[in-house]
Amino acid sequence: MLGQLRAAAGAGALPVNAEQAEQARNAHRCVLLRVLSLEAELIGVVDLLTSAGIEYKVLKGSSFAHLDYPQPALRSFIDLDVLVRAGDFDHAVAVLTEAGFARTLAQPRPGFDRRFDKGTTLRNAKGYELDLHRTFVLGPWGVLVDLDELWQAGETFELGGRDLTALSRPHRFLHACYHAALGDWPLRLGSLRDVTQLLPRTDTEATALIRTAERWGVAAVVAAAVADAVRLLGVASSDVGSARTVIDWARAYVPNRQEEGRLALHTHAQKTFAAQALATVPALPTLRAKAAYLRALALPDREYTMGRHTSALSRFRFALREARKGRN
Repeated sequence: MLGQLRAAAGAGALPVNAEQAEQARNAHRCVLLRVLSLEAELIGVVDLLTSAGIEYKVLKGSSFAHLDYPQPALRSFIDLDVLVRAGDFDHAVAVLTEAGFARTLAQPRPGFDRRFDKGTTLRNAKGYELDLHRTFVLGPWGVLVDLDELWQAGETFELGGRDLTALSRPHRFLHACYHAALGDWPLRLGSLRDVTQLLPRTDTEATALIRTAERWGVAAVVAAAVADAVRLLGVASSDVGSARTVIDWARAYVPNRQEEGRLALHTHAQKTFAAQALATVPALPTLRAKAAYLRALALPDREYTMGRHTSALSRFRFALREARKGRN
């Protein structure tokens, strides 16, 4: 929130003395130096992918800053997020690995990432992280994302004299809702600000967004993110204009029991990946997919468990504890 802090102090909206104003400027300057170095690295990642014939879309970070905020400096970030097609996922990992990136965690079995997971995190020699995405989030909500639809449209933004591709604005809004409602707990004010920054600008856009959320089956995620953003950021009716349509819908939305259960996997202090992974099984479309998913988690390759569990039994006990804790 340092960009917002500096802007508020500079505009006189937040009373500060001279020393505090200087502290805000210095802190923001340090963050922006990190952001600029990350954006330079992002261009390198895009070059690697495109030279290998891999289509990509920049997620969050630079795309929000340059497309959705009045000034890019208002939206800082600490890592990179890039989406690739599921069918290109293994190829993308191989290209990045050859260029010096290293996975932070192996996949349970070959092909698991491109079929089931959110994606994977890679780190390069300079120490920064790249989250390579197949979908928005781990768990049943990630399964419900219409991956084909994400690639039907996009929007470009200029970075370092280059045109980079991001999701379309409606899909950026949906991703912002995912990140705000299902990301960190307690909720992050910066993520909620993304939601308000991307609220629909016309009644037509608002209606289309609601229909998309309902068609995907993720209306509960969008409603939760919008209602929380408006409530916790104190957004006034006079601030939202045509976004009133989606805000009124979000406030009135009542999730069913299944939606409540799936939201609860992400909205408490003891949430765990094990509980989210287990809840993925009912959302998978076929029995064959369910069987492959369970087999990969129950009988993973040794590389996946190395250094983490002393035996299959200890891993099973750990997973059971984590699943229970995450569903509490």
